[in-house]
Amino acid sequence: MTKPLRIGLIMQGGKNWIGGTQYIKNIILALSSLPPDIKKTFEICLLYNDASIDSDTYQQLEPYLDASHNLDVELPSTTFINRLIWKTRKIFLRKIDSQILDLREINSRISGFCKEKKINFIYPLLTSRVEQTADFGSCAWIPDFQHKYLPQLFSKDDIKIRDITFKQIANTSPRVVLSSNSAAKDFHKFFPNAQSEIEVLQFRTSMQENLLDDDPVAVQQKYNLPNRFFLVSNQFWQHKNHKIILEALKILKNKSINPVVVYTGSIQDYRNPDYINSILTIIHEYGLATQTYLLGLIPRHHQIQLMRRSIAVIQPSLFEGWSTVIEDARCLGKRMILSDFEVHLEQNPPNSYFFERNSPDQLADLIDEQWHSSCPSPDFEQENIAKIRNEQEIQEFGYRFLEIAIKK
Repeated sequence: MTKPLRIGLIMQGGKNWIGGTQYIKNIILALSSLPPDIKKTFEICLLYNDASIDSDTYQQLEPYLDASHNLDVELPSTTFINRLIWKTRKIFLRKIDSQILDLREINSRISGFCKEKKINFIYPLLTSRVEQTADFGSCAWIPDFQHKYLPQLFSKDDIKIRDITFKQIANTSPRVVLSSNSAAKDFHKFFPNAQSEIEVLQFRTSMQENLLDDDPVAVQQKYNLPNRFFLVSNQFWQHKNHKIILEALKILKNKSINPVVVYTGSIQDYRNPDYINSILTIIHEYGLATQTYLLGLIPRHHQIQLMRRSIAVIQPSLFEGWSTVIEDARCLGKRMILSDFEVHLEQNPPNSYFFERNSPDQLADLIDEQWHSSCPSPDFEQENIAKIRNEQEIQEFGYRFLEIAIKK
């Protein structure tokens, strides 16, 4: 009898990067959605530490895991790429230094680790060079090339480490996973001579049943919110472009139109700690205090209930690898107001309206239109339609990941 394929997933993120945690969570839930006869062919092993996953998330995922390993290491809270580099060093090399990874050493250590844990495929890694010498598979992962398009949002050191790391991936990795066709196009643009095989993995989110059992009105009341509001669920990082919403609200306020916008997400931007203060200053100067609710980082099940209750979800980002917020809203059949960034257009969810990403006037028009034409939420009919669609999409995502894992 053929042994099941043992898939090792390295947990990403933590409280400072919720999207990374959700990314791995989505893969686990997608694999777990596959038919029983397919699930018999693989096992899911989660590799994590206390900094990369909270107890609630672990408890949610535990029923879907065949094994898990707490690596018992502390990760520094730095940039995304630095977190990946430090994580890989401390997991496999057990050392901290300022040099780029020694591939021969890391190949040896990873091979030993995977042999010990009987892992056949491990993801994501900074480099998948190990495939050339090991009897297991792996893929590197590049979420996006934001620093190439918005360099003003990064320090020189951040740009340097990303450039070095991505170049290393392009030069050494037989296979690289990218989250969108747009990012795949960028990979070829920035590394035209790379020999890597590109795997595009457009993730989907899975809306677990218990999230739809809660009462969205009760959660709305818990946060003392009005009955009608728009929702923005993004960490307060500059590229998320919160300020354009405030500009749009100012335009509408001058016309005596006063829609309410609720914001969820961490208020800390490690690249610009003063960013949240600039947001608060604009809110005060524009007189928008009664129209803006900043809730900070709230439990996911609360966020989902507010999404269900909202008039529409606004996603104004200037750059994304693949938007988790859009995928969550897609699961619920929500109306969305989206910036016309290329990846948003590629995601192209139903019930979406696009505005030019730097035009507060276009955004104001869409907010005005939805504010005056909105119906009470949640819309159970749209949720049911979306649920059926999501069941198919999440399985397609699971099959696609499994296809990548099986390929040698």
